[in-house]
Amino acid sequence: MRWLLAAIVLVLSVATSAAARAPQISVDEPRAFGYFLGDVLSRRITVRLGAGQELDSASLPRPGPLNYWLEISRVDHAEKSEGDATVHTLDLTYQTFYTPLDPRRLTIPGVKLKLQDDSELTVPEFSFITSPIRQLFASASQSTGSAVDLQADLPAPRLMTGTERTALLVSALSALIGLIGLAWHYAWWPFNKRPARPFTEASRYLRLNAAKLDGVGGYRDALLRLHRAFDVAAGRRVLADDVPSFLGQHPEFERLRSGIERLFVASRRAFFANDVEEARGEMPVSELVALSSELGAAERRAS
Repeated sequence: MRWLLAAIVLVLSVATSAAARAPQISVDEPRAFGYFLGDVLSRRITVRLGAGQELDSASLPRPGPLNYWLEISRVDHAEKSEGDATVHTLDLTYQTFYTPLDPRRLTIPGVKLKLQDDSELTVPEFSFITSPIRQLFASASQSTGSAVDLQADLPAPRLMTGTERTALLVSALSALIGLIGLAWHYAWWPFNKRPARPFTEASRYLRLNAAKLDGVGGYRDALLRLHRAFDVAAGRRVLADDVPSFLGQHPEFERLRSGIERLFVASRRAFFANDVEEARGEMPVSELVALSSELGAAERRAS
């Protein structure tokens, strides 16, 4: 009894091994209808070979005409290993040039693939139906031969736009926040009723007109712009002797003390000593522009 069971197990294992080593072939076929002159058909052939089996590459189809109405326009071959097996993928693209007068069934011939041991694998033929582009004769229900019935257009597919919509909303929100910040910074509506920024306005004027402030009158104008900014910020006239008390009330400008004191020294020489050249030597226009920018920046940080 034991020897009978052993024989059965041996036979099953041999049969299983042989089945595993036998070449396996599968074909993904295109649709079998709805083709017209010039259409293409694609067939995917998958061949799975066991260990020690090799495909003869010389037996693979080559691009070119098969007959007067059919040709292979493209052949793509790929190979990969899966354990002991080798899987070959063969994509064949056919193009039909048949001009039918009525719907007709045509056949793409089968393909024979050879292995290195001279055995063959046969890919079955494939049949499809091709139709004329338009009818040549009027049907009995038509009064003339010019009418052609057309199928209704397919409805347009709905595209998923969730990602694009989210990105658009985020971009719009970011732009709105940036616009609000810009309006607040430049005191546009509705932020135009906030406290004045005299140093920021003076800095903007000096930067935009720096090229016009080199002369005697221009230099004095630049000094006056800065003096008026100090007056507006303090709510009263600010002279050189008032600088310490001004800085005590506005500590945000304390780090600019040396520049402010030089400004008042240059102003005293320009207006009271009537020596603009000496004043410009003490503090040229470029330094006035730089000081006004720093005063404006400190003013904005404190507001």
